Amino acid sequence: MKTRISTALLGLGLLSGCNSPPPPAAPVVAPIASSVSGTIMLREPRELSNQARVELKVVDVAQPATPLAQTVIANASRPPINFTLPIDPSQVDRKRTYAVDAVLVDGDRRYLPVLQYPVLTNRAPSRVEITVAPEPTPAEKMFDDYKKAYAQVGSFKQISGSSMNDTSSVAWDAFVSNGKVKVVREITDLDNDKGRVTLKMAYQNDKPWVVVREESPAGGGHPYATTKVGWDDSGQLVLKERISSGQGSEVSADEAKGIYAHAQQAFNTAQANAPKK
Repeated sequence: MKTRISTALLGLGLLSGCNSPPPPAAPVVAPIASSVSGTIMLREPRELSNQARVELKVVDVAQPATPLAQTVIANASRPPINFTLPIDPSQVDRKRTYAVDAVLVDGDRRYLPVLQYPVLTNRAPSRVEITVAPEPTPAEKMFDDYKKAYAQVGSFKQISGSSMNDTSSVAWDAFVSNGKVKVVREITDLDNDKGRVTLKMAYQNDKPWVVVREESPAGGGHPYATTKVGWDDSGQLVLKERISSGQGSEVSADEAKGIYAHAQQAFNTAQANAPKK
């Protein structure tokens, strides 16, 4: 009797095995694209010069120094800019993350992506629409740093002085921190109502850093011309902007040299009168 029951159970087991569902099929792996394409556009409309270009790379985000593909697109003055970069699929590691590195360059101005744009792996697309935005130029960064530094003069010690000559009268004040002059502000009133010149001179390491010169009518009033000049640590002229009657121009090297010399003299005068601490 036991033998018959065992035989029946074995038969049921074999029958159950025959009716079990087949194992799940292996997931289909999408092939790696043989190119990356898309468009590049500005976040905000802006006029670009004929020298504008786009530098494009597809990089492993963990090892960006070795691009998977790269190219340069010249004459990129009219966005949106279309691009296609051929890719060798055999060079793509599915376990890694890749992205498009796009930089639009126009003179001193660079436009960088507002987001990271992954491609190729981890279900990322092979076509992307890239938006770029302007990065501050070195001159703009310098002037922003100057404004931040100038805003701190209220916490510094203040000294002042004045002088006169045959053509003008000069009044100045200086702002001192830890015995060092950081800012000198100088107002020159020209004789015979010829106008006023205001200089705001900031210093780093005892050397002129950024100077803003404003030319105004006699007695003050709104400046009709503003000149901004600034130098980096090596003495290289970085900021060289002049706006007169609403028109912009570039400050010449000779004019900047003269402003530098005047700012250095103003520093020497103020430093000689500064309290030691």
